[in-house]
Amino acid sequence: MTGRVRTQDGFVAAELALGVGLLLFPVAMLVLTLPTWSERQAVGRAIAREVARTATISGSCDVPRAELTAATMSRNLGLEPSDVAVDLDCLPGQLPRGGDVTANVTVRLPAVAIPALIEVGDWAWTARHTQPVDPYRSIE
Repeated sequence: MTGRVRTQDGFVAAELALGVGLLLFPVAMLVLTLPTWSERQAVGRAIAREVARTATISGSCDVPRAELTAATMSRNLGLEPSDVAVDLDCLPGQLPRGGDVTANVTVRLPAVAIPALIEVGDWAWTARHTQPVDPYRSIE
């Protein structure tokens, strides 16, 4: 009888590569992407608030002015204006006293974003803000 001893050598490298590739890498990508989602959602909320407020103060449902406000704010907050779409939910022209203006701001969020390297895929998220028109403002 020959004394052949069986060992379990050689599988650690394969298990480590599979563990990193299947578990660690996707979790790391998610962890790197979550702050981007949160940041862009906060930017969307801020733009929606400001656009609705600007419309109520001006007293008119002016979509081009809302888009200009959104583009300016998105640039100031570090987001490309092409990643933001604005829609005002009000009738064109003068706003009635005591009415409401709802601003819908849709922001593009990357599915996976590695800061300073790559963004892969995207999806849209919409922030809404309703601002009441002052019921006591003067009629022009």
